[in-house]
Amino acid sequence: MRPACLALCLALSCNPSWAGSGDDLGALPFEQLVRREVTSGSQLARQISDSPSAVAIVTADDIRAYGYRTIAEVIGSMRGLYTTSDRRYTYMGGRGFGAPGDYTGRIMVLIDGYVTQDSLFNQAYIEESGLIDLALVERVEYVPGTGSVTYGNNAMLGIINIVTRKGSDFNTLQLSGEAGSHDTYRQRATFGKRFDNGADLLLSASSLQSQGQNLHFPAYDTPANNHGWANGIDDERNRRLFGKFSYDGFTVEAAHVERRKTVPTKPMRLAVFNTPFVIDDENSYLNASYETDLGLHLYAASRFYFGRYAYDSQRTINDPASNAQRKHRAEWWGVDQKFIGKWFANHSIMFGMEYRNDYSQYLSRSYFYPDGRIDAASSVKDSYSRNTASLYLADEYRFHERWRLNVGARYDKASDLEGNWSPRLALIYQPSFRTTLKASYSEAFRMPNADDRSFYHAGAAPEYVAAKEFVVQHDLDRQMRLTGTLYEYRRSKQQVYLGTPGHYAPIGNSLARGLELEFEARWDNGLRARSSGAWQNSSDATGLDAVNSPNVLGKLQVSAPLPGNAVRAGLEAQYLGSRLTDERRRLGGVALANLTFSSERKWHGMSASFSIRNLFDRDYEVVSPFTWAPGTGIDALRMDGRSYWFQINYDL
Repeated sequence: MRPACLALCLALSCNPSWAGSGDDLGALPFEQLVRREVTSGSQLARQISDSPSAVAIVTADDIRAYGYRTIAEVIGSMRGLYTTSDRRYTYMGGRGFGAPGDYTGRIMVLIDGYVTQDSLFNQAYIEESGLIDLALVERVEYVPGTGSVTYGNNAMLGIINIVTRKGSDFNTLQLSGEAGSHDTYRQRATFGKRFDNGADLLLSASSLQSQGQNLHFPAYDTPANNHGWANGIDDERNRRLFGKFSYDGFTVEAAHVERRKTVPTKPMRLAVFNTPFVIDDENSYLNASYETDLGLHLYAASRFYFGRYAYDSQRTINDPASNAQRKHRAEWWGVDQKFIGKWFANHSIMFGMEYRNDYSQYLSRSYFYPDGRIDAASSVKDSYSRNTASLYLADEYRFHERWRLNVGARYDKASDLEGNWSPRLALIYQPSFRTTLKASYSEAFRMPNADDRSFYHAGAAPEYVAAKEFVVQHDLDRQMRLTGTLYEYRRSKQQVYLGTPGHYAPIGNSLARGLELEFEARWDNGLRARSSGAWQNSSDATGLDAVNSPNVLGKLQVSAPLPGNAVRAGLEAQYLGSRLTDERRRLGGVALANLTFSSERKWHGMSASFSIRNLFDRDYEVVSPFTWAPGTGIDALRMDGRSYWFQINYDL
């Protein structure tokens, strides 16, 4: 059955991801990619050339056609990637990584070139705790492979950049209302305008409220635990603000999100099942950039950014000090100055520097007795800081009309660590107009974050990866493309548990190898589709098969206008192969389907869409990060069945 599902996905495939974006980013020469930054504000355009690999793009049209509601759902639709939820957060996985509860993720997520990961856990927030509404997204770009030459720390296994829309894409005030299963509602107001002098303004505010559902957890099915039912503790709400202003090469944008989630699981040994566990996340950023042509074949991009993250949680635990509280805070700022020089024939030289100051990193874990007294012996308060200076240089040399050589290196020096070099070497060959071959070798690293330093203390150390990748892209005609990728990742200096509580050492090595295939197309009759298959084999730092790393992934998305061309139907199917839990228990593979109907054109300023997630109401589990009660089944979590979502937009 599994090979048949994958064969079906590959046979039916095709998609608008590259054709629908207007330009084939993977085929643009280096200097044109650089110029795209003036329009999109996306550093990733350069990353496409910096780390030659198989670029994946999900456009605003795709988001609407397939009813995606969060960045996590967009990521889950991309070749070789998947997501896992523990009903607190959603985590990325793919290409041999995806340990449950792994905040760091190893894939960098950006919004218009701004790194969204917080400086405490390096976590990418991709569900309702994320910074951006999908209605404001022009496209999501994924470049697998290391990106440390351009971005440095934490760009280990890939880059995802979210490109936001412009005010001119709206040119009005748009009001939106959404309703879904489990008493879930969202409201949004967005104003966009392009002024006569060329200035562009986009402002948006939204909120979400969800009552959630009563959930059954078989691992806790005893009379003392309400027979495994967690009742009324799955609610969630958030508020988002976003603004962007652009004029004559200058862009400033800011975003803020507040999210409160009541967690229905029992995420730790001492937690009391079926009691409220409330977490609050706040995330904000300011990103200002100026891009200009200095003349003399020199282009400059300057950027200043500021970020802030706050986390609060309260839970009841089975301990005399029964009130557990966590309060974490972080603030950081940085500057990045980049230059592109075209001084020599057939050379495009990029060089620059970045300075980042993580000046406030505060972690607090406190435990209180019922009378309000603090348990000082168990409470922990840690404060850290770090500043990092970086220099980078890259050159793309077109030494033949069919050949390009891309070389680069970046040096990062953090105040608390030794300096680190991240090199890259890539060769690109175009034997014909329709075919491109890319081979690359690169190295990247991840500095220990504040949470690592608090947990591992003096044993906290950087983690490294050496990556090899070979890519073939072939355009069958102007409407269809086939992409194939072979890769190998060798990670080193990973933390390994030494068998004694609290004792770890950075001595682990892991290996991941894989193959990815994708077929994309867009036909003149409006039919669009994409399908992909991914096969991978990965081992963890102890040499065993990696946890939560499926050997097989299959994706299929097909959308087409219905008769009359007023409504588009979008069908998405995903296959997630079997995975190991932390207890080495294997969860079976699962095939899921989603169906969306969306209006193709507006009627008196109105548009609408209706989605059904988990169309066939499949009962399935994902790997959980909970390991404190072996043999009880808490190493897996049951996910939602069929759900519904309706959205209506009105342009005033």
